[in-house]
Amino acid sequence: MNRGRAKGAWSALALLLQLTTPATIAATSPRDAAYRVDITWPQPLPDKWLLGDVGGVSVDRHNHIWIVNRPGSSRPVDLQADNNPPTAKCCVAAPPVIEFDQTGKVVRSWGGPQQIDDWFDSEHAIFVDDEDHVWILGAGAHDGLLMKFISEGRLLLHIGRKGNYVAADDPTMLGAPTDVYVDTKRQEVFVSDGYRNHRVIVFDSETGVFKRQWTAYGKTVDPAYATERTDPAYSQQGHHPDHFTTVHCVTMIGGELYVCDRANDRIQVFTPEGKYVRNISYNRGMAGSIGSTWDAAPLPGRADVIVALDGTNSEIAVLDTRSGAVRASYLSKGRYAGQMQWPHQLAIDREGRAYVAEVGTGARVQRFVPNSKAIR
Repeated sequence: MNRGRAKGAWSALALLLQLTTPATIAATSPRDAAYRVDITWPQPLPDKWLLGDVGGVSVDRHNHIWIVNRPGSSRPVDLQADNNPPTAKCCVAAPPVIEFDQTGKVVRSWGGPQQIDDWFDSEHAIFVDDEDHVWILGAGAHDGLLMKFISEGRLLLHIGRKGNYVAADDPTMLGAPTDVYVDTKRQEVFVSDGYRNHRVIVFDSETGVFKRQWTAYGKTVDPAYATERTDPAYSQQGHHPDHFTTVHCVTMIGGELYVCDRANDRIQVFTPEGKYVRNISYNRGMAGSIGSTWDAAPLPGRADVIVALDGTNSEIAVLDTRSGAVRASYLSKGRYAGQMQWPHQLAIDREGRAYVAEVGTGARVQRFVPNSKAIR
């Protein structure tokens, strides 16, 4: 190509960019996104640790971040430094429970079957209550229990038991539970239970004594309504089933209990006693068979919004707690920093920063800083 033609081609390209770029930027501008990633957090893990699936994340009253990951989910080829003798320079499985400070430095770690009897087959969620107790549950095939620990890892309380599944309304055994929330003032622990039992169940947080349970719309749990640990097929009919499918999160905002019904693409709101209040739909019909409502968390100081996580679409969304309208969102699917690959659970710190735990090929935790201009 001669210089004249080249100059003409570049001029045409420049004109094309002028015509198309503004519209593209307007659709994807960071100014419109609810969050941006903080690539400085966390710091590199010590001692050749490698995370497995990060099932859960929680922020405690000291603004420290806790995660629970699944060491058993890592491939043996990635853990060759764990062999005896080591067959590679890296890596070893990270401990299941890890506490980070705000700088991303590891504060403490513990957990696993070597330390604690009846440890979980598949670690799924973690919650640190206002009294610094650490609550952990698993969603493996025989993980029918919830455990309460002190922050150093000593076991305080067993709720439920490991073993073969019994019935959907059994108060003595959970059915692959997914999430936990503790109201220390009421001395109650709320469990989303889960992949099999499709219910919310409540226990005394000091004694573990069963108190009550319910399913969708506050209805009585049907002992026959249970499935294997799979997500029921999603219906495109647009109706709201009378039962929960996969009950995947539980949290509280302004004295109301928010429960994620994942495969039904909705969050149902209840009183703490189990009376149905309202329904919030989110990405309905646009999240495949697994569903959209993977997790939800309160935004500090705000009762008018809730932060929802759609693991199918890799989206964090700020929803209106009354109408369900999306106030702001951040959507980016992938494996690079700031993208999300199978985001599973999230937690929000005092400054509104979001911590997202990823499973599957994600297997990490990331911190996202809120955009105050987008989140109103």
